[in-house]
Amino acid sequence: MKEQDLAGRHALVTGASRGIGRAIVLELAQRGAQVVACSRDMGKLEETLTLAQRSGGKVSALAADITAPNFIAELSRGARAIDIVVHNATSFPAYALLEDFKPADAALVHEVVVLAPMRITAHLLPDMKARGFGRILFMGSIAASVGATRQSPYATAKAALHGLVKSLAIETARSGITCNLIEPGLVLTERVVSSIPEATRAALVAKTPMGRTGTPEEIAAVIGFLASPRASYVTGACIPVAGGLGLGVQ
Repeated sequence: MKEQDLAGRHALVTGASRGIGRAIVLELAQRGAQVVACSRDMGKLEETLTLAQRSGGKVSALAADITAPNFIAELSRGARAIDIVVHNATSFPAYALLEDFKPADAALVHEVVVLAPMRITAHLLPDMKARGFGRILFMGSIAASVGATRQSPYATAKAALHGLVKSLAIETARSGITCNLIEPGLVLTERVVSSIPEATRAALVAKTPMGRTGTPEEIAAVIGFLASPRASYVTGACIPVAGGLGLGVQ
């Protein structure tokens, strides 16, 4: 049984229907938070809710697209005041060299990874400031630091979060709010397996000093810490959770 250090808190997790997002929902719920799990895929969200309920977690579903013009209105109708937000939703464009990528794909990645989270955060901030507590967490990628061949729109969008997190951390530092970014390495989720060619995954593992992929639960554990009272003096941090990927020559 995990420590109930988030009891009484309300959390929103986007991209919560599977993989890392699902693991984050379960982590926060097991720590006592009441979690709104958000995704476009209601079927997968139901699976997340079932898993949470089996372990006694309090989780509700919000089937919605965070890029939709009416998303903020839907969130306001269906959720209590949010203390913790985890911006986990992402978008992977088709693998392509820069000269071959489609501008519409790049625009969608930027919308999902950067602009929609900015709008959601801006909506939540006044209430967080009024309560004197907030945890704003962004899901980056080690690709932002080391680059990603044939995925420049994705790496660029994730890199933009560095500036956003550090700026927001400064703006909110005296309001009882922390803002942090974690950067996973290769985690074998369903989406990663379907999106990243096997040869590319093997090459990434070979470059990872630990010599293995990560698990969704290992990423969620770091999110759980950053959301907790124990991380009250951590803000503006960009934390790689990547098994050493990107450290240098082995």
